[in-house]
Amino acid sequence: MGKYEDNKKKAHEFREWYYGEDRPVPSGAESVSDTFDLINGVLFGHIYQRDVLDTKTRSLCTIAALTVLDRDRQIGDHIKGALKLGATKEQIVEVITQLLFYGGYPCTVNALSAAGKAFKEYDKDVG
Repeated sequence: MGKYEDNKKKAHEFREWYYGEDRPVPSGAESVSDTFDLINGVLFGHIYQRDVLDTKTRSLCTIAALTVLDRDRQIGDHIKGALKLGATKEQIVEVITQLLFYGGYPCTVNALSAAGKAFKEYDKDVG
């Protein structure tokens, strides 16, 4: 198995565990599925697998980045993944709150709102 296929396999396994499923290519994007495989293979099959930072720290960094980029569509699933990795709700809220002065009020409020929704979904799924 080549490096590309190995990363693709690792990405699939990680995404299944982290998200509870390995999501299909978004509807309408089937013609670029190879690009999604490449992105997921590099991010989840390689970057997330590196051992300098633990996966929980990487997940919290992702939440921070998505907060300041105001990507509330993506942040909820990463919040649930961080909870699976052992991050507490308080740690997640603290990371988001830390970004108030770096990303601004609107994106922080959006992320906190997304966190509240993600916490409820997570509690429902595990409870």
